[in-house]
Amino acid sequence: MRTRKSSHESIRRLAIAAMLTAVAAVLQYLEIPIPLMPSFVKLDLSDLPALLGAFSLGPWWGVLIQLVKNLLHLPFGSSAGVGELCNFLLGSVFVLTAGLVYQHRKTRGTALWGCVLGAAAMAVASLPLNYFLVYPAYVAILQFPEEAIIGAYEAILGSVAHVPTANPLLNCLLIFNVTFTLFKGILNILICFLIYKPLSKTVLNKELLSEEAAPDAVAYRKKRRNLWILTAAGILFLLVQAFLWAVDLFPQVFAFATPFVKMSELLRDKLADPQTSVLLKVLFVIVFDAMGIAGALAVVLGAVNLRRVKRRQQAEQSGDAPQNHAKTAE
Repeated sequence: MRTRKSSHESIRRLAIAAMLTAVAAVLQYLEIPIPLMPSFVKLDLSDLPALLGAFSLGPWWGVLIQLVKNLLHLPFGSSAGVGELCNFLLGSVFVLTAGLVYQHRKTRGTALWGCVLGAAAMAVASLPLNYFLVYPAYVAILQFPEEAIIGAYEAILGSVAHVPTANPLLNCLLIFNVTFTLFKGILNILICFLIYKPLSKTVLNKELLSEEAAPDAVAYRKKRRNLWILTAAGILFLLVQAFLWAVDLFPQVFAFATPFVKMSELLRDKLADPQTSVLLKVLFVIVFDAMGIAGALAVVLGAVNLRRVKRRQQAEQSGDAPQNHAKTAE
């Protein structure tokens, strides 16, 4: 009995992690330019699903979502993996700090303090990470001159770029990137606190695939409702996947969805390139179909467990259900 419960719990966690990862992967493509920031610094909310995962599944699940999200983005990125590495490291600092603090004591106040500490830690970590790793990598790998990077900041800051130290790059990172990273973390926190409670009662509910016997019809209705929401979320993901396929087939019709059109064009170029290995082509297809895979998994889990819950309720009503509590007591 315990093995079956453990198996269902693992499936539940994997299903939720897959859905959150798929959402994070899509959000990573939806980059928003920020006023008074250089054009190469853009905002995305792809840390939000990982933060939800850290709270609902555990802190290391949040790190795993960050890792898979960036691996999915890697084939379509334009930074030779540097941007993805930076996103993973900073995002992991954020969600791991918040998740560990929340795990210590699971209250709303602790969650808030964990998020604030995580956002602050991410902002502080962004300074040495960008200064010693990211921007040197841009210069060395992408042949992007450091003078051009500093110039983009100086065009906004003017003479302030040379204050408070004599190192203009360090000054720009301190004034722009640390502040921007902190703002990004706070924005994720605000959205997380707005949506976590409703999600925790539905899609992220820990009793979603529970093997415990429900004592009355109300509990069964709650379980069926949660499973219907899981199934509906899967159908929504499948619709998003259908949209991506439509963009791939009719790019002119969907010209308004610029990031997805560019992603689709890049995918076609890579698949048509004879120098691309078969293994890499398979990876590209899996990445492009990530939403469909997550959606299909959610629909299957929801439908199968809806049927299982219905059979269990019918068995209890007829008096044939196993007495779980009695077995546990023995």
